[in-house]
Amino acid sequence: MPTRIPGPHLLVGALCAGLSAALAVRLESPVLAAVAALGAGAAPFLGRHRVFVLVAALVAGGWWWGSARLEALDAGVLAEKVGEAGLVRAEVTGPPRGSKFAVRIPVRVRHFGGVSIDERARLDLPPERAPPQGAIVEVVATVARPRPADAGSSFDEAEYLKRQGIDVVLRASGFRVVGRREGLAGLADALRRALDESMAPGVTGERRALIAGVVLGEDEGLHPDLRDDFRASGLYHLLAVSGQNVAYVVFGTLLLAWVIGLPRWSGHLLALSAIGAYVLAVGWQPSVIRAGIAGALASLAWLAARAVDRWYFLLLGAAVLLAVNPYTLLEPGFQLSFAAVAAIFLAVGRLERRIEGYPVPARLAAVLAVSLVCGAATAPIVWLHFGAIPLFSVLANALAAPVVAPLLGLALAAAALDPFLPSAALAIGWVNGWLAAYLAWCARLVGGLPHAQLDSPEAIAALGFGGLVVAIAVRLRAPRGPRLVAVAAMAAATVFGWNAWGPGADAPAAPPAGLRITFLDVGQGDAVLIEVREGAILVDQGPPEGEAAEQLDRLGVYRLAALVLTHPQRDHVGGAAEVLETTRVDLVLDPSIPSESQDERLALAEAREQHVPVQTVRAGTAYRLGKLRLRALWPEGPGAPGADPNDHAIVLLASYGSVDALLTADAESNVTLRLRPPPVEILKIAHHGSADEGLSQLLDLVDPIVAVMSVGAHNDYGHPAPSTLAALEHVRGLELYRTDEDGRVVLESDGERVTVSTER
Repeated sequence: MPTRIPGPHLLVGALCAGLSAALAVRLESPVLAAVAALGAGAAPFLGRHRVFVLVAALVAGGWWWGSARLEALDAGVLAEKVGEAGLVRAEVTGPPRGSKFAVRIPVRVRHFGGVSIDERARLDLPPERAPPQGAIVEVVATVARPRPADAGSSFDEAEYLKRQGIDVVLRASGFRVVGRREGLAGLADALRRALDESMAPGVTGERRALIAGVVLGEDEGLHPDLRDDFRASGLYHLLAVSGQNVAYVVFGTLLLAWVIGLPRWSGHLLALSAIGAYVLAVGWQPSVIRAGIAGALASLAWLAARAVDRWYFLLLGAAVLLAVNPYTLLEPGFQLSFAAVAAIFLAVGRLERRIEGYPVPARLAAVLAVSLVCGAATAPIVWLHFGAIPLFSVLANALAAPVVAPLLGLALAAAALDPFLPSAALAIGWVNGWLAAYLAWCARLVGGLPHAQLDSPEAIAALGFGGLVVAIAVRLRAPRGPRLVAVAAMAAATVFGWNAWGPGADAPAAPPAGLRITFLDVGQGDAVLIEVREGAILVDQGPPEGEAAEQLDRLGVYRLAALVLTHPQRDHVGGAAEVLETTRVDLVLDPSIPSESQDERLALAEAREQHVPVQTVRAGTAYRLGKLRLRALWPEGPGAPGADPNDHAIVLLASYGSVDALLTADAESNVTLRLRPPPVEILKIAHHGSADEGLSQLLDLVDPIVAVMSVGAHNDYGHPAPSTLAALEHVRGLELYRTDEDGRVVLESDGERVTVSTER
């Protein structure tokens, strides 16, 4: 007989369905709210039909509420101020995230340009320092749009931030702390600070960052390489707060109540308080909210002498999250958390019973069952959002399992003891540091194995087919021989997938047959990638937010023969340090202009750290890479301190066969006309299309057939200037491309002809 769905589960599920439906179609009509209220009021009088009426009422009510919440989340005013700059007062609502190249901070904006508002945003700052969570800051910031997905990338920053209720990015060069949050938010900040300061006394560096990841669900302090290893090994879920965290909070509180002799009902009341404090400290994360609601309801169920219903708790957690923000349904964290927990409820017990007949220790069997079930349930979600699936997650979780629970328990114990017995907390912290070191070792070991992640659709399909064969064999209780055949089939399918697609999945894109010049879309800045069969050269690297390093990675460029820093300004060399850190570079070319540029200092420091030689460029410096010839036309010297760096930027003439490209950086016609450059086929318009009185003369002199302008949409400088556009329009036969309108601009040449394509 089919399983009957209990009434409460059906009702909460109906509410979740209505809230989710608002994401597809918004129905904010008050008529819908009235229908929902009328149905809920009439249901008690409708006898056996009341459940169906209540279901319909909750779907309608959830649909109306979800639509209203989405409209409220989308009703921000900052999106109308893109391109404007003003004085901003904002509250820092979460920990800063970033690297030595940039810092990104979630904030709630309270004032912009003297006008009171209440809207979430992301604040981007230089990497020197960042305000702490809970601080109230004042900054002079420019409002910008998040970056949409570009060609070759599935990540859409605008969509990602939209799901968090964020429409804009605020870009500033500094900040001033003017106060701290108060009220419940201030209490949450204080609890987080207290937990952060006491959970790992005496532990520093990577070990402390890893303990913070397990306890607080934050990975900001981990090196990017270690974060990648956690993802590749399938251990990244350990850096998200889960039900296990809340269970330890409840267990520890009940144990403390028992030790000091309190009645059990008092212990459960204390547990409710502890859950609330822990959830406040960790913050609004889907996994912790779900676990906190489940833990609180379990204590309330005991106090009310009611049975614990885990499915009802799970659905109620989903309803709360969706009621606050229906966009949460689209978040990977929400999907992964609820899929994993539902899979545990459904399948772990059954799988453990299947394993019982094999010579596997009980604890290992439990780890294997949870890892297999959660891995299978979350694999499609991981592939959808991140484009790769960890292959050895079962092995990684089996290795890590012995230390995860002790690490979490000891961290919470240290936090509880530190105010009263600091020496005992210090000893616990020392032990926990070694457990964290072991956990990092597990991630590096498994994450570093060949093919630790599958990112080829064909290989994943082969693996999935093999897994399906095994599942069918086990389900049918096939005898030993057929089971071995099924396992062999899975292995063969996997190996076939690796051999056919796996090794080539991460290989760089094929080099160009001739010359390829790619003007990367880095916003308001320059980054020009020049490729030939023998290698690649990157001229400028855009601002940090232009993410030149990530774009190179997506294009399959993992090594650069040379990196050119045309002049020390943020919009040209701000992304250089990250490129040097993540990409192998053979040589850095720099004009050695006297400057106080922090971005250039970071780039040169990174070059020294990576042992990359730096060569000073002067007019006449030549460089050859295969058939590509680069010749510096400018500068003749570094210029005097305080001089405009634009007038001493590196101007390059790139030649391939009979095709020439003039790359002007920010050097306008007051510089380039004096150089008397030869006619060229390709001209990079200087200084993002700023007003240039001599541009018409330069165009007559070089007579290009293609002009490319690297410029940011809605920039603060009014680029491109109307006079510049007018001068370009008067050149007969000239094709103009702009990164703000066309996205990435790609020029290909065989040395005779030039073809152009764009990639938005």
